[in-house]
Amino acid sequence: MKLILIRYGEIALKSHRTRPRMERLLVNNIVDALKSIGIDKCKVWVTDARVFVKVPDESLDDSIEVLSRIFGIVSLSPVIERKIKNLDDIIKYGLEIFKDKVKDKVFMVRARRAGEHDFTSKDIEKALGKALLESGAKGVNLENPEVVVYVEVRYNRAYFYDEVIKGPGGLPIGSEGVVLSLISGGFDSAVASWYMLKRGAIVHYVFFNLGGKEHEVGVIRVAKILADYWSYGYKPILYVIDFRPVVADIMSNVSEEIWNVMLRRLMFRAAEKIALKIGAEALVTGESLGQVSSQTLRNIAVAEEPVKMPIFRPLIGMDKDEIVKMARIIGTYEESAKLQEYCAVVSTKPTTKADPEIVRREEKKLNLNILEALVENAKVINLKEITIPEVKFTGRTCRICRV
Repeated sequence: MKLILIRYGEIALKSHRTRPRMERLLVNNIVDALKSIGIDKCKVWVTDARVFVKVPDESLDDSIEVLSRIFGIVSLSPVIERKIKNLDDIIKYGLEIFKDKVKDKVFMVRARRAGEHDFTSKDIEKALGKALLESGAKGVNLENPEVVVYVEVRYNRAYFYDEVIKGPGGLPIGSEGVVLSLISGGFDSAVASWYMLKRGAIVHYVFFNLGGKEHEVGVIRVAKILADYWSYGYKPILYVIDFRPVVADIMSNVSEEIWNVMLRRLMFRAAEKIALKIGAEALVTGESLGQVSSQTLRNIAVAEEPVKMPIFRPLIGMDKDEIVKMARIIGTYEESAKLQEYCAVVSTKPTTKADPEIVRREEKKLNLNILEALVENAKVINLKEITIPEVKFTGRTCRICRV
């Protein structure tokens, strides 16, 4: 079995009551992630602000790959564990493990400790560095080494490694309740959903279909990436609502300049109904301030007016380039880029400052009762159970995250 050492960040800052709960969630999500790639024979435990995972030898690379996408994990390293009594043991094992790796190369040693010892971290770095230099290393370079030798001593055990692989950080999924994300399949809503996952929320999705079957399939493909490659510890659900009858009602009865604001307003109404049914405590959108006419400060306020539930907008201060960059990192870019823009209510002169009184008056012309029926008839899709063979993960991998 191979051993992997996992470091977390924010969890360590939590209170003595909250921290154990988050550690349990993280362990649960790790086990779920490993099972999702067929690794059932594993052992996961927490000790002194570290998580350790044992996996079969042949599963090491796949395990590292999936662990690097688990929220709550700051970094991880495949390690070699040795029981030690003193500094001499550390030097002996360090030479055995790293002698060949540093031969004819410049290197540096980084050490850290936990527990009571008669030596310091600096003592380890100096003594092991000296021994490796004498064993055939080319030299020591603290600024740009070819190899970094890491030693972490925890009480009577030492962990040796030469690789630190970044994780996404954040909080374990499940630690911050349930939200419902309005997903359109484009870059913005997918990235916004990812940020809520990173903050520990269980994210389910609602899609308001404006373009028929092709639009639905495209959105499922985007949501499937978030579900399969980033969402561990729960089963994400996608609710699909055919919103074309609402669009027809708006275009027939409402002033053209407020079509976009009204559509957004009714989407929020319907989304809140779904959210209340599933126990979600907030809605999530991919809105970015000023990006389009419906996302001006005034129009955002008018659109959300009838909804009592909080609406989170993780991307509100980001520009399009920043959002697209994140879409590439999380792996949704290619599927979102394929998706045709379905804008069913294109008005020639959309207002950027909707008058709330006018919007309320115009809304009374609509058949709001239809929203209840549409919500009741929403299609429910378990994203982890649905199979789409063509969808591939093209986002971050452990190979591009190693430092």
